Amino acid sequence: MLQKLFNPIARSAKMLLLVLGLSGSAAGQTGIDTGLANALQNSIEYTRSLYNVKGISAAAYIPGKGMWKGVTGVSYGAVPIDTTMLFSIGSVTKTLVAAEIFKLIEGGLLSLSDTVGALLPAITNVNPSITVAQLLGHRSGMGEFLNSSWQAAMNADLSAIWYFPSTLPAFLPVPAGPPGSPWQYCNSNYNLLGMIIESKTSDSLHKVLRTNFLQPLGLANTHMEIFEPYANSIPHNWATPTMDPALATDASATPHEALWSSVEAAGGYFSDAADMAKWGYNLYSGNVLSATSLAQMLNYIPVSGGYFNGYGLGSMRFTNSGKTYYGHGGNYYGYAASMLYYPVDSICVAVLINQDCIATYEARMLMNVLINKLTTAITDLSQSSKISVHPNPACGSVQVTIGDLSDKAIITCADMTGKVVYKTETNAISNQINTSGFADGMYLVTIAQGAQVTTKQIIIKQ
Repeated sequence: MLQKLFNPIARSAKMLLLVLGLSGSAAGQTGIDTGLANALQNSIEYTRSLYNVKGISAAAYIPGKGMWKGVTGVSYGAVPIDTTMLFSIGSVTKTLVAAEIFKLIEGGLLSLSDTVGALLPAITNVNPSITVAQLLGHRSGMGEFLNSSWQAAMNADLSAIWYFPSTLPAFLPVPAGPPGSPWQYCNSNYNLLGMIIESKTSDSLHKVLRTNFLQPLGLANTHMEIFEPYANSIPHNWATPTMDPALATDASATPHEALWSSVEAAGGYFSDAADMAKWGYNLYSGNVLSATSLAQMLNYIPVSGGYFNGYGLGSMRFTNSGKTYYGHGGNYYGYAASMLYYPVDSICVAVLINQDCIATYEARMLMNVLINKLTTAITDLSQSSKISVHPNPACGSVQVTIGDLSDKAIITCADMTGKVVYKTETNAISNQINTSGFADGMYLVTIAQGAQVTTKQIIIKQ
């Protein structure tokens, strides 16, 4: 992600009180059945409440079914989030930059072993022996240009436009280590990769990425902030230096010019969730790069990134309950983003949030709901009166009522990681689950009767 080392702008604005009205739509979309759409919508509404964020725009692309889109929460006050709004995607931008580097390699214009010294003029504090592969994989040993000097320059003139190649000479500190150093996330790597792309194509980075990826894939709602105009509205961004939601303040009055132009190649794009889900699907399913290039991108090394455990060449690896996802996260000045791809089913989800947070947590919850729904061959009777699970939210106990008990039933309750926390076989119409020992969160209650399976979501709040 575009790591938030500090709150880049000192602000004294008051905390604004929000009326957190729900604004989502759970209707089936483009082949997505109503039951699945309801489950996904419930998931983002719950995660917004759990993580206390202002608003969420989410999308899920499911091959063979289509695209689901949902929103919840607000931009500010009582102004709701809607699916046409564009959010900063932060370091998800890096997946586009990395993909372009691989396209140049496929075209014979570049190789992973090429050195910076052979590709670009000398830059102070950039070791000329750094390779393209080391830049892609954050093993260059470069220092971070998003530092106190950068912060001071941004504060001095927030309306200045920094053509991004000027940021490294202006703010890059001495190297943190030699080329090939242990993995260390550093945004300087990707601004340097952007410079390499421009040197090899003789065109602006955003024009190259639009020509090669955005236009061919129909990603009409993805734009490089400052350098490309767009008509869509953007939600207010809520910034905090600590990611504590109680400290988030409305940063929407801060000009975008200096902050976003200076990070163009490292995190400059704004987009909507549907475009991000479409991009992730095409990238990781093999529609963008050759099999060789994709394998190199996904050659992960173990890292201690906290919320991800592997980094390849422009891609993060996430594991959860035995499942492995590919993708990237991003967080920048009041916006957070996550794009996750599940290689087993080629499902891709994107979650965009107008507040500083670690968005992959929210994205993984959405992905868990999606996978549970699609892989258990559920016959959803949520609109039927035959089976009810109440109260919802619940505290202490949950009542499962099976109105038509023509066959014995197996009742299972699992948390969103897939861990089964309760299971019983019953011949009773009325069944009580003691939830006093359950952690707060969302659960799936599954009632299996022969070949018929019904799953309902519940929220436990002790």
